[in-house]
Amino acid sequence: MNHILLVDDDINFRRTLAIQLEFEGFDVTGCNTVKEALSVLQRSSVNLNFPDVVITDLRMPEIAGDEFIILLKEQYPSIPVIVMSAFEPPNSVSNYPYLKKPFKLTQMIETIYQVGEREAY
Repeated sequence: MNHILLVDDDINFRRTLAIQLEFEGFDVTGCNTVKEALSVLQRSSVNLNFPDVVITDLRMPEIAGDEFIILLKEQYPSIPVIVMSAFEPPNSVSNYPYLKKPFKLTQMIETIYQVGEREAY
């Protein structure tokens, strides 16, 4: 679980989390919108360099995080997803690990490794 695709329209939150995760040894690609994230995933398809995990916020402009997860899973079903939000998640994302903002960095790191362990089996 080294390469993370981080999707959040809150630029300050995204940058802060990305810097913290990079300090912990992760390679983070940050995206401001779902459209940008889908573009990154499409480019990843070309060079087969998919992210190990996608971390996404739920409330974003244009396309919401839960809609993004549906699109993501249709095209890339093996990429694990972690959901984060300041709001309670809808039932449509109840199958995915969820962190309520604000959360501690250690909680996110533990969740990343837990998702990785699940994918290894």
